[in-house]
Amino acid sequence: MLLMAWQLVSMSVSQVILPAPARVATSFMALTRSGELPLAVLVTIWPFLEGLALAFVVGVSAGLLLGLCPTLARLVDPYIFIFWSTPNVALLPLIIVWFGIGHVAQVVFVFLSALFPLIINTEAGVRQVESSLVEVVRSLGGNKRETLRIVVIPSTVPFIFSGLRIAIGRSIVGIIIAQLLIVATGIGYMLQFYGETLQLHKYFAPLIVTALLAVAINQVVGFVERKLVRWKQQAFV
Repeated sequence: MLLMAWQLVSMSVSQVILPAPARVATSFMALTRSGELPLAVLVTIWPFLEGLALAFVVGVSAGLLLGLCPTLARLVDPYIFIFWSTPNVALLPLIIVWFGIGHVAQVVFVFLSALFPLIINTEAGVRQVESSLVEVVRSLGGNKRETLRIVVIPSTVPFIFSGLRIAIGRSIVGIIIAQLLIVATGIGYMLQFYGETLQLHKYFAPLIVTALLAVAINQVVGFVERKLVRWKQQAFV
């Protein structure tokens, strides 16, 4: 249905404004065969995964700590929300000065894009843990580590994955912005170059790939989440 509507509209306007689906498909295949599109994907996905993985480890760890330590949370939470509310683009000059215009700067920008949703959601998850479950484990002789493993982490899993989904979306935006404004490479640069030169038949190729990557990553996260939810259910048996 969408392709039909696209085709009909493209027939009534200039190909410069909206190229036909067939022309976009031809350009997509040409960019793939030439290696330009696969290389752009590799150059983009690597700093994206590095930044997201680092943010996941730091964000979940910090969220657990803040959730378990209310006094520390009262001191730190205001600063977290300040940074969460600050547009990451405003930090670009600092990132460029401190980390240059290469791979590290991209990783840092993705890291900052993904970090705070993970902290906030994980902390909220810890606070939602039922105190009765904690008391049961402690009454059976469980120490703090066992309480964390048996009760806190399993109960926090849905919140962690909720934060991860938000973090993934922000990270995708982050890596594209980083490649648009920091380094002239990857999918972000392809979008900029083909958009500025009005080669929209080629512009749609990296746009489609970005959407497909987002869907694929979301599917993987959903699969892992379902597996961990089963583990959570088994943990309380």
